[in-house]
Amino acid sequence: MTEHSTHTREDVLNEFAMDFEPRAGILQRYLSRYPEYSLELVDLARELSREFDDDAPLSADDLAAVDAGLRRLQNASISLQFLQSAPAKTFTNAVKKLGLPVQVALALRECRIDSSTVPPRALAKLAKALDAPVDVLVAHMALPPQTSQHRASKSSTKPVAAEKVSLERILREAGCDEAALSKFLKDE
Repeated sequence: MTEHSTHTREDVLNEFAMDFEPRAGILQRYLSRYPEYSLELVDLARELSREFDDDAPLSADDLAAVDAGLRRLQNASISLQFLQSAPAKTFTNAVKKLGLPVQVALALRECRIDSSTVPPRALAKLAKALDAPVDVLVAHMALPPQTSQHRASKSSTKPVAAEKVSLERILREAGCDEAALSKFLKDE
């Protein structure tokens, strides 16, 4: 009895998956040793017993499940380091999805938007368009503002140090009208 008290549910299920052979009595043995995990063991045994036809094409439901899983993996893999080194096209494509001006993409990439000025709903929209978690986007926006070296070399005036500004200011300077501003920034 004390032997299996140190095993976690995950340990027991992993061990069962490694030992499992259909019709070998292994399920009975695990059920008697770990009755507290009986539902999970039976579910796992059913899953491990399923037969698949490797030559049959995937159904629409199967493809949708695979796509959803891949999206979750991609979202989990987007990190702060990814956003810091992402090409400009990543940010440009994201703001185009939202119908925002390119200036927003540049400001996002250069960490010039003060995240505290962006309503939560707008943050969620931006993060979704970037395929990044909201907390990663907020961490990226919290980094010190940067000025692009390419823009500095094309300037006829000496560039000033970059500063954090509100998203609303960037949208206004980009020529967005009041209707577009309120549509994107409205936080309901």
